Amino acid sequence: MQLPVIQPEESLPVLTGSAAPAAPCCARHEAGSLGWTCPMHPEVVSPTAGTCPICGMALEPIGGNDDHGGDDFRRRLSRTVVPAGVVFAVSMLPMLAGMLPTEGLPPWITSLQQATWTAWLELALTSWVVFYGGWPILTGGVQAIRRGRATMFSLITIGVLTAWGYSVLATVAPGIFPDAIRGHHNTVGRFFESAAMIVVLVLAGQLLESKARRGTTAAIRALLDLSPPEALRLDPGDTSRSETVPLAAVRAGDLLRVRPGERIPVDGHVVEGSSECDESLLTGEPMPVAKQAGDRVLGGSLNGAGAVVMRADVASAGSLVARITRLVREAHAARAPIEQLADRISARVVPAVVAVAGITFVAWLLLGGEQGLAMGIVSAVSVLVIACPCGLGLATPLSMTVAIGRGAKSGILARSSAAMQALAMADTLIFDKTGTLTRGRPQLVASGVMGAPNDQGDRILALAAAVEAGSEHTLSQAFTQAAEQHGLTLAPAEGVRAVVGRGVTGTVEGRQVDVGNLGFVQERAGHFSEPAEADVARQRGATVVYAAIDGQAAAWFTLEDRPREEAARVVSQVRDRGLHPALLSGDTQAAANALGTGVGISDVLGSCTPSDKLRDIHRRHQAGSRIAFVGDGINDAPALAAADVGIAVGSAADVAIETADITLLSGGLTRLPEAIDLARQTMRNVRENLALSLVYNMLAIPIAAGLLYPITGMLMSPMLAAAAMTASSLSVIGNAMRLR
Repeated sequence: MQLPVIQPEESLPVLTGSAAPAAPCCARHEAGSLGWTCPMHPEVVSPTAGTCPICGMALEPIGGNDDHGGDDFRRRLSRTVVPAGVVFAVSMLPMLAGMLPTEGLPPWITSLQQATWTAWLELALTSWVVFYGGWPILTGGVQAIRRGRATMFSLITIGVLTAWGYSVLATVAPGIFPDAIRGHHNTVGRFFESAAMIVVLVLAGQLLESKARRGTTAAIRALLDLSPPEALRLDPGDTSRSETVPLAAVRAGDLLRVRPGERIPVDGHVVEGSSECDESLLTGEPMPVAKQAGDRVLGGSLNGAGAVVMRADVASAGSLVARITRLVREAHAARAPIEQLADRISARVVPAVVAVAGITFVAWLLLGGEQGLAMGIVSAVSVLVIACPCGLGLATPLSMTVAIGRGAKSGILARSSAAMQALAMADTLIFDKTGTLTRGRPQLVASGVMGAPNDQGDRILALAAAVEAGSEHTLSQAFTQAAEQHGLTLAPAEGVRAVVGRGVTGTVEGRQVDVGNLGFVQERAGHFSEPAEADVARQRGATVVYAAIDGQAAAWFTLEDRPREEAARVVSQVRDRGLHPALLSGDTQAAANALGTGVGISDVLGSCTPSDKLRDIHRRHQAGSRIAFVGDGINDAPALAAADVGIAVGSAADVAIETADITLLSGGLTRLPEAIDLARQTMRNVRENLALSLVYNMLAIPIAAGLLYPITGMLMSPMLAAAAMTASSLSVIGNAMRLR
């Protein structure tokens, strides 16, 4: 007799217990709370809007949550950019009139060209643009300079104030300038329009960047939208009475009614009714999941056509959707090592740019002849503006934010940017066995009849399963599942008694049934030889159980913890990606070897305690390996923490999920190759962004300094430099968006 392998469905992910650890930021923010952070320095978190103390950039709502200020932030920018742009355009009219030829023009344009009051008009209008519209920029730059920090706003502030200050002197005291630098109508060149244009372009760039970054946090907003604002709570004494309460008022143990088409308020269990729930946004599984009394439901999933009554297991803050939201937000706040590299580069770029601007000014002053002073100021301001390292600062956090959001949508929950970088750099992937590569539940996979000619295999299985069903024996579920698979009806068992570590005995329909290991059954049925098939199964690590009926050996059963269906495929995909797969198991060496052979892993170590797993990881670290560890149990927590990156599967124990850096919320191991690909794509995108920013600066600074002047006879205008600087930032944003 051969019994088929039983394939139970994967259990749903359960995230319960204590909340995730606090993120390394200035303040904790629970899901839905208001907080502001710097897009270039995510570790800076403030309860109110303002500017970043590190770089001076305007803070944005955490997670781009527009319900808590995102739209207000962009509206404020729009209200500043639009009037500043209009005022700037008006201030440009006198300058444009001055550029026209004097012959054949209407008298009023000629008089406008020769008027001295236009300079004062430019001063008034552009000063409003610079000091009102550009106040956040200037204050950020001044704060950075006062703190001794070299930031992008430091360069912009120096450039804007230099251009504006020079122009004020040219307006208020033109006599102090030599005749050599005077132009038409004996006037001194002014750069009011350049100073104002820089401010307008930087503000417009910030607005465009903010709108672009809004798309990178769509995953968080989608998670926040999953939780309904209210729940229908039933009176426990009279379930016909109900009241609508805010979601925050729901407590563990509350009875809640969920109507068709509504979202499940919090995690819990169905106590009445049946339906199907769409959990795709939480687990990534596309098919609706059937729910009936006793089944677990996830807060945020969408109820189908049936009405159900559920009992809340947790308050709203402890639900799966709330915990995922917290983890994703904390992942945005945590920084990867490569982000610190970008900071170090920026810290060196800014002083170097200031030095280059100074050298450029002096060089033009000495070599530029009559126009040396004006050309030196134009070139120095252009260098300061075009070399602004905002693209460099955005290069890493933007890519990481996009990647973490995309992963959350696919059921790949990364706790930090550092976890993504560590996974991308890993060269060894160590698997736990039970519950990770296997299903974690023994299954009855084969059996044979022994010396019981009056009983058929199904009859013996029904008797053995009936005794097992009446016990707390660890293998009882495997027998009852096998009987159900064969459509067998189990009779009640009487006098059931379990002998710890050996077996179980009882009476079924008047027949004495003993089920257990070889020694246990031999004591009750007399000595018998172990069948060859059972001996082979035991040597490969399977558990062999014998059954005796009325004191006579009747059958043997082989039970194994079968590999996940996707295990061999995933191991092959991991190897194809250049990672070395290994297996550390607490099971026997024989069982570990058998599983390793089955899924394609040759580097196998069995009989491992949690300490043994730690020692093996440390040994591999000393050999220079970068390790990712995949596990699911409480005993895996030390290894998950010791590895460079720990990965927990969705059915893992709470402590494993809390310890892991990345959690695969559903699908077993199926999404592991996708997580590796996402991490590598992210790091490649980060390197591309860094290269874009650095190459841009290397090419742009010499051009802004006047390198092409001998060839073209033209200098780069500070206005054009500001436009190029904004284009650099937007190119970095556009490249990061490709990860979506």
